[in-house]
Amino acid sequence: MTDPASRDPLTRAFADLPRQRSSAQFTQRVLAQLDRRDRRRATRSGRWIWATVTGLLLVSLVAIGYEYQRQQAAKRAYRAQVEELRDRYQTLLDEVATVREEVTTPDTRLYLGGDERVDLVFDWSQSPTYQTGRSDTQDIRPAAYEQ
Repeated sequence: MTDPASRDPLTRAFADLPRQRSSAQFTQRVLAQLDRRDRRRATRSGRWIWATVTGLLLVSLVAIGYEYQRQQAAKRAYRAQVEELRDRYQTLLDEVATVREEVTTPDTRLYLGGDERVDLVFDWSQSPTYQTGRSDTQDIRPAAYEQ
């Protein structure tokens, strides 16, 4: 060991202090204090763990809700597109029916000519042979159909 005289002043000051005797319960009190501190730390860390878990759970629920809303919006958009396609399809069916009706019904009008003031049109449906439904009217065709 080193000589007491060569020690630094702080060490000498501590060495000059009177020695205290610890009581019989000193160790138990110190251990009890350490126990209380450990319990407080455990409680604090437990609170942090629960706060973290709760936060993560909340974030997860928000993410799940957002994804659900996004899927519902996609379904609604898909259904709207399907309805639009059905409407277009029905419109096309109606147009096809109109065209078929026009094709199966012969045009009984015959354009005879005209000028800037007058157009001459002959309507076969007004003729008596067409109205009686005679079979020989099937042979009658406008000249425009021959071309």
